[in-house]
Amino acid sequence: MDAPDPKANKHESQAKYMQAREERKKLLTPSHKYMIDILANGLFLKPTAVEEFILDCSPLDDFDNFFAKGGRKAISFVYQMSEVPGIECGRSYTGTTKKGKILRLFLANLSQTCLTGICCSFTRTRVDIPVNSENIREEIFFSMVDAREGLLKGTRNAFNFLLPALDAGQNWGVLDKSRHGEKIKSNFKYSMKCCLSSLDDIQMSNESIVHLNKVTDIDFSKLVSVEDMKVAAANFDMVHRLEEILMQWYKQIEKVLIETDQLRKGVDSAGPLSELEHWKKMSLRFNSIINHIKGPECKAVMMVLHISHSKTMKMWRELDARITDRVNEAKDNVKYLNTLEKICQPLYNSDPVTMLKSVPNVINAIQMIYNVSLYYNTREKISALFVKVTNQMVTACRSYITDNGKCLIWDQDAEEMVKKMQDCICLFQEYQSCFQKAKKKNMESPGKKPFDVSESQIFCKFEGFCKQLEKITQIITLFKMFEPLGKSNIEGIEILARQFHTVSMNLKRKQYDMLAPRTIEFESDFTKFIAQIGHIENQLRAFMSSCFLNKFSSQQALVLIQRFQRLNIPCLDSEISNLLARILQHYFSEVEFAKKLYEKQRDDPPLARNMPPVAGRIGWVKHLYQKIEEPITYIKNNSDILSSPEGQDVVKMYNQTAAAFLEFESVYHRAWMTEVCKLDYSKLPGYDLIC
Repeated sequence: MDAPDPKANKHESQAKYMQAREERKKLLTPSHKYMIDILANGLFLKPTAVEEFILDCSPLDDFDNFFAKGGRKAISFVYQMSEVPGIECGRSYTGTTKKGKILRLFLANLSQTCLTGICCSFTRTRVDIPVNSENIREEIFFSMVDAREGLLKGTRNAFNFLLPALDAGQNWGVLDKSRHGEKIKSNFKYSMKCCLSSLDDIQMSNESIVHLNKVTDIDFSKLVSVEDMKVAAANFDMVHRLEEILMQWYKQIEKVLIETDQLRKGVDSAGPLSELEHWKKMSLRFNSIINHIKGPECKAVMMVLHISHSKTMKMWRELDARITDRVNEAKDNVKYLNTLEKICQPLYNSDPVTMLKSVPNVINAIQMIYNVSLYYNTREKISALFVKVTNQMVTACRSYITDNGKCLIWDQDAEEMVKKMQDCICLFQEYQSCFQKAKKKNMESPGKKPFDVSESQIFCKFEGFCKQLEKITQIITLFKMFEPLGKSNIEGIEILARQFHTVSMNLKRKQYDMLAPRTIEFESDFTKFIAQIGHIENQLRAFMSSCFLNKFSSQQALVLIQRFQRLNIPCLDSEISNLLARILQHYFSEVEFAKKLYEKQRDDPPLARNMPPVAGRIGWVKHLYQKIEEPITYIKNNSDILSSPEGQDVVKMYNQTAAAFLEFESVYHRAWMTEVCKLDYSKLPGYDLIC
């Protein structure tokens, strides 16, 4: 019987697999196509290439499970160097060896895959309904992690968008209406920030480890026993080489110590938790050195050199003592600074109002560290820690004022902005007050060392920031004060309105951050702005005074004064007082003129056309009374000038004149009433009809 032909069997298998591949291709639905297009777009591949990679998978059961009701929550693909698939995929990869690797996309089980390329995942928002071509756009979302430079870095980069997205204005649903919604959102953002920060810490840990030079030219397996070491110690060349190795390590460690001893140039706005991060980093760095020193290679080198009485051992022991001290210091500092992590959380995720109640806890925690720590108990270190607390408070205040950097100062409501700045000033006052209480309590407690810290260094930045806020508040108040200039219709005032608009816009258009502490530019611009406002105020007073140069009646002058008063600009108050004094003099003349006119015309006053004699006379005297009554009523209600000697003369003249007018009106009114009472109504035409 003839043996089966292997080539024929292979061709039959290939044909079968190719047929199966064609069958899989027919099963691709619009939902599959949608996911393929997304993968192609994310990986910068052609959809046809992605489709071919997908068809390599046999069968498509994972897709069916992902689409089904109650199916899997996610499905992941990996694009990286991988083994060439066998003939069972249904196509051949020409130009590749059997165990070779190619860059390809494949469906992956992430728990069993070593990710070195790009991971693409689709995740369902819910599994209680099936996914189909109609709802797939709403039911799944896509994410990528690029691990080509390491999984840790890829994961961190994948979430770079998260914090900006959370800070962006968006609808948080029921949380926006919830009583504690803002606090929940703030805590969530802080948790996410901590999560991302932990990824940075892991990366930092890898970077902090000190890697000392590896020795490749000595076989340390021959330096295990004491006898082996004694033999090596008797070998001059071996000892010389080991001394070179030890000195190389010595120089590397010395360099690390020098870098650590140098003044740390931290970020000016660094908060208290940055101190914890620093000492964690130092602990990792020094522990990695200690681990090397305790390692078998270093121990062997030290033992051989000790036996040979090498002079390098004295230097090494001194260095070893310094490293040990640094390890203990870092360990102790991390231990105590860890207590700040939770206590300082409100400084990072609260606004200045809710932060107030946390200030005493922060101060007490730092005071405890100062009292019990073996290393963190100096004036310089504890002052530096308080400075970082101050930094974080200022950072929180700036974030509070600008709504996490989303709004400029000038874009917000003036009253709300002033309130926010006052909240920040209250936080500073509470910070100072709690600090002084803690310091006093420490002094009164027996057995405790004085709380010796640099208060000027601690509060300098926050105090300067608050002074800056007071100046910004002054600017906002001036903006609000002079705003009516642009709305006033007093003729000629539009020139001053344009001038103020130019001055205010020049300040608003400044490119630097006005909330940044110690801004020299701001101080210069503020001084210039106040000088310009002073100049505008002088011009406004001069303009107001010029408006009264023309001869007006007291009534007209007072109407114009009221228009200026409605501007509600304080600098005009003194000018208004001066003008009222001038108007009072003019008013005295008007009252005197009215009195003379009354005496001249009272027997035969001019009557309005078609007016009856009595009514005409009463109307005439009422008109005279109104001309003198309106000005003095306004002056009485808006000034105390009538209590002056000159004012008393005017009041006396007014009272005499007004009494005469009222007496005239009363006489004619009584006479008219008397005549009316004498009338016989029965003789009036139409009386019968009325009755």
